[in-house]
Amino acid sequence: MHPFAVAMGGAVGTLLRLLLTTGGGGGGGWDLRISVINVVGAFLLGVLARIPVRPQVRSLLGSGVLGSLTSFSALSIALADATPGYAVALGLLTSIVLGVAAAAVGMWLGRFLTSRAEAA
Repeated sequence: MHPFAVAMGGAVGTLLRLLLTTGGGGGGGWDLRISVINVVGAFLLGVLARIPVRPQVRSLLGSGVLGSLTSFSALSIALADATPGYAVALGLLTSIVLGVAAAAVGMWLGRFLTSRAEAA
C-alpha cells in the first residue's frame, strides 16, 4: 500500500462524497444517495480488483478515492437515524446485497476487459 497515494485519493473521495450528498434529499433517516454511492463504489472496486494496474494506482483509486467515497460509517449513521424496519429493508438491502452483486458484476467486467486486452 502506498500511504501518500491513499491520502491523496482519500481527499478526492471525501470531496466527491460531500458534493454528491450535500443539499436536498437527506433530512434525517435513510438517504438513497448513500446507498447509490456505496453500490456504484462496490462495482468500481470490483472492476479495479480485476484489471492490471500499478500498485500506486490501485492504492490511489481503491483504498483512497473509492474507500473514502463509499463508507459503511455513513450508512450506519443514516440507518441508526431511520425507522428500524425501513432501515433494514432499504438501507441494508441496497447497500449490502446490491453492493455485493455490483462488486461481482464489476469483477466479471474487469476480468472480461483484461482478457479482451490480452487477446488483442
